Amino acid sequence: MSEDSDRIDVRGDGRIILYKREGLKNPNWQARIRVPNANAYKIATTKTTDAVKAQVFATNLYEELYFTVKAGGSVNSKTFKQVFDEWEKSVRLQGQTRQGGSWDSTIDRVRSYALGYFGAKRITDIKTRDFAEYWDWRRTNYKRKPPSNASLKREKVCMVPVFKFAKQRGYVTTLPEIETASFKPQRRSTFTSAEWQTFYTQARAWVREGEKRATRRDRFIAQQVFLILANTGMRVGELRNLRWSDLRTMKLDEATQMVAWVKGKTGAREVVFQPGADEYVRRFYDLRVQELGETPEIDAYVVCHRDGRPILSFKRSFKSLMDYAEIPLERNGMTRTIYSLRHFYATKRLENETSAFLLAKQMGTSIEMLEKFYGQTSVNPSTAKSISKGEQRHSGDSGKRYPFD
Repeated sequence: MSEDSDRIDVRGDGRIILYKREGLKNPNWQARIRVPNANAYKIATTKTTDAVKAQVFATNLYEELYFTVKAGGSVNSKTFKQVFDEWEKSVRLQGQTRQGGSWDSTIDRVRSYALGYFGAKRITDIKTRDFAEYWDWRRTNYKRKPPSNASLKREKVCMVPVFKFAKQRGYVTTLPEIETASFKPQRRSTFTSAEWQTFYTQARAWVREGEKRATRRDRFIAQQVFLILANTGMRVGELRNLRWSDLRTMKLDEATQMVAWVKGKTGAREVVFQPGADEYVRRFYDLRVQELGETPEIDAYVVCHRDGRPILSFKRSFKSLMDYAEIPLERNGMTRTIYSLRHFYATKRLENETSAFLLAKQMGTSIEMLEKFYGQTSVNPSTAKSISKGEQRHSGDSGKRYPFD
């Protein structure tokens, strides 16, 4: 062991160095430790001015770190919460995913359960067996209803970026296996053709009934929203953020067809409306002209309150209409939600032999997802015709001209 007044090489090989910070009156010994196969030093205070005690502390820490690295860990290990906080800050600075989507849902899924479960645990100590226990725990710990296998799989996908970030930062050297139990894909909750006909026709009476309750505007808007979702396959959030400037029409055979530019979790894309479904958007336009007394601004929201703010949720309206139409929310053990309209769209398109590739592009999803549960190009008349072939949901045109024509 070599030694001077302010530096001690404990092992004589440079792996455990004790030193004192300059300029301090009576400083504690600091330890700088490097173990085999580690890509960084570990700096720690021994919290003592006694050289013997400092050497004991540093030697014990070296042995602990040696076995940590050997087991796939890192000398600069952090808790899961610390890594999560750094990762969240990093991805929010990025702004978007590689596909151009938002990180919000991914962050929320990890925060909802995994953060509370793993938060205080060192990320280097989280192994495959810990995930097996976590999934068992998740099946009995939930906020509203037991998670499905598909939901757990999505949760697992959201956790992967956190651990990849930890490896990039040198907090772990290997990634744990975090696979969930295998699951059998289930069909998405949707409507039968008869149920959809009931839903569609009863919506008119439901809106009229709203006049007596001073909710006609809310119901009228919800009706158009439901019809658009069922005729485009859009996600609710994509329609919520739609502005007049995102709409255009194209010539298709002897008629025109509406196309919307939307931005969702998988990035931006163009969405083709079913023939005649542009009428639902025109109803929004006529309503806003009536309310404003003038043409709405080109960058204004399509689906909005009287003051122009976007309407954030239609959950209550959907349940109200389902109750009014006497269509049960539960079907085949699954609860139908507003997203069932998107699933209905996908089902009908596939029944009409729409190309799975084009449908995946239209809906902003993957062919794999379509194959389990039932590529971003600019839309042209050829692809629009293929996507919308089959029966028409609604026909008729008011003959008026609009900004998007």
